[in-house]
Amino acid sequence: MSIYPRQKLGQKSLERNSPNKSNIMKANALLCPTCCVEYVEVEFDFEVDGVILHNVKALRCPECEEEAFTPQQIEAIMKKPTSSSLNFFGH
Repeated sequence: MSIYPRQKLGQKSLERNSPNKSNIMKANALLCPTCCVEYVEVEFDFEVDGVILHNVKALRCPECEEEAFTPQQIEAIMKKPTSSSLNFFGH
């Protein structure tokens, strides 16, 4: 006999501990360091030194809207036909 009361596991506690689509993250998901929320990939027009680059892919936090680039995305930007994009990343 235990001195601690036995807790019944109801449906609500089981649901809370069960994985669902909203809290499952991919194995290599990148998280926003501020919000701890998974980045989503977006595509937009991006201005670098007065030159507009069209259809640039980036990662954006859905909470704070901070944007980040993966190394592959930076490489794709650097391949765009403009010298200004190279200056932006220090090349």
